[in-house]
Amino acid sequence: KIDLDEINAKVGVNGRNLEAVYEDSKCNPKDGNAAAQKLVNVDKVKVIVGGACSGETIGAAPITEENKVVLISPTASSPDLTKAGDFVFRVYPSDAYAGIVASEYAYNELQARKVALVTETTDYAQGLRMVFKENFAKLGGEIVADETYNPEDTDFRTQATKVRSAEADIIYIVPQTPAKGLLLLKQIKELGIDKQILTAEVLIGKKNVADNPADLEGITGIDLKFDEKAPKAASLLAKYKQVSGEDPEFPSFIATAYDAVNLVADAIRANGYNGEGIRDYLYAVKDYDGAAGKITIDENGDPIMD
Repeated sequence: KIDLDEINAKVGVNGRNLEAVYEDSKCNPKDGNAAAQKLVNVDKVKVIVGGACSGETIGAAPITEENKVVLISPTASSPDLTKAGDFVFRVYPSDAYAGIVASEYAYNELQARKVALVTETTDYAQGLRMVFKENFAKLGGEIVADETYNPEDTDFRTQATKVRSAEADIIYIVPQTPAKGLLLLKQIKELGIDKQILTAEVLIGKKNVADNPADLEGITGIDLKFDEKAPKAASLLAKYKQVSGEDPEFPSFIATAYDAVNLVADAIRANGYNGEGIRDYLYAVKDYDGAAGKITIDENGDPIMD
């Protein structure tokens, strides 16, 4: 809403207002596909900003690709999106990078040689799992337990028991949501497992840390580098708090969503409101000065950023 209001207050794009049409893709491929079909075939949009989750974005990609509609996600990170199509973009780094950072941190900084994995069976979590496994092995480490759970599960004691028996140096956990991650952590601790825990960005959101300090004490998470005090970021976050009445749990997600909409607006200004024109503009983005920092789009539609 902030980005749309700002753009439209400045006479919109080429004299016309930008209007958002919303569909709930529910963080899964099936609903992501259905949402994209409705937006493309009924609403006749030429660009979709989304999804937030990897699964829904992967589900939407075949529809947007077939219809030459640009799909630009602010937060989807699965490596599968790199080759999802010529019209698929994102402004958040691939887990192909985040998983490498996590595995290198585990091996080099934490001096771990044996790691146990517990990950959710979603595109996001499995993307991180696969990259972590592959790179940790290349570094000379060993995965001594590789446990998964389904999104609907609430009992993780079987997985936690196997992790305890594996005698790992550290545990790498990747939940899809903070709530499920906290439940997993509690059950790990209930079984008396006292190991260093490494995780991804989901569990280290500001609100989650503030609300659950005891559960999250000592955990290390890997997240996108984001300078909240940089001028564009600070201005955006101040406006967000003014509009919503609270600080964002994941400030970098707010910034990348803001940048995605503004990049689309720039693309329409330059090349008109059509999928191919917007696509061509995005592929040419170099060192865009966004709220999330400098962004360059590579030949796969992925961002180059810190």
